[in-house]
Amino acid sequence: MKKRKKLIILIFVLFVMAGIVLISPRFLLYATTYKKVDAIIILLGPDFKARQKEANELIDKGMTDYLIIPAYHKAYRINNNDKGKYLLNYLNSPEFSKNKILSYPGFYEDTHIEMIEAEKVMSFFGLKSAIFVSSPYHMRRINLIVSKVFGVNNDYYFVPTKYEKAPADFWELSSLDWKKVRREYGKIIWFYIYFTCSEYINFSQTGI
Repeated sequence: MKKRKKLIILIFVLFVMAGIVLISPRFLLYATTYKKVDAIIILLGPDFKARQKEANELIDKGMTDYLIIPAYHKAYRINNNDKGKYLLNYLNSPEFSKNKILSYPGFYEDTHIEMIEAEKVMSFFGLKSAIFVSSPYHMRRINLIVSKVFGVNNDYYFVPTKYEKAPADFWELSSLDWKKVRREYGKIIWFYIYFTCSEYINFSQTGI
């Protein structure tokens, strides 16, 4: 009887684990609808051209007045010329000056740092809404980091580039795709760990 019970528990655990593996790619594919916002924020990554292409399409649709690329410490204001095309004029934001870019702890995720820098620039220019553009498998983690850095806001939207392959069904994933998925979950777990620990330390130090 005990052996049968253990076997049933083992089978249940295996089914649960298999289910988690099967839905893991789809869970990462987070996206929202969007409307015109104050800024479009592009996150850096291996296939930056695909992300940039998606952002350019949003700009062509008139979805923003500002473009921010925090990893490059660049902010642009978008103007419309006489021919109806958009020009990207570089803004010398004091928030992106060398004296303002702080050194962060070595365990911080690069995306986390990008979000902190983007938030400072948005605050400086008084920007309240944004579309975040990145790779499809990155969007769940970006949504998590945005909620921690910017806070929960209905005016934040998430648009993955459609120019980068990211299968949702497990049987369509290549070994490289699985590597990307595993890496994303590792980064999500790591962010949860160090962010939670940092909040706990700050809570303990303030004695609140």
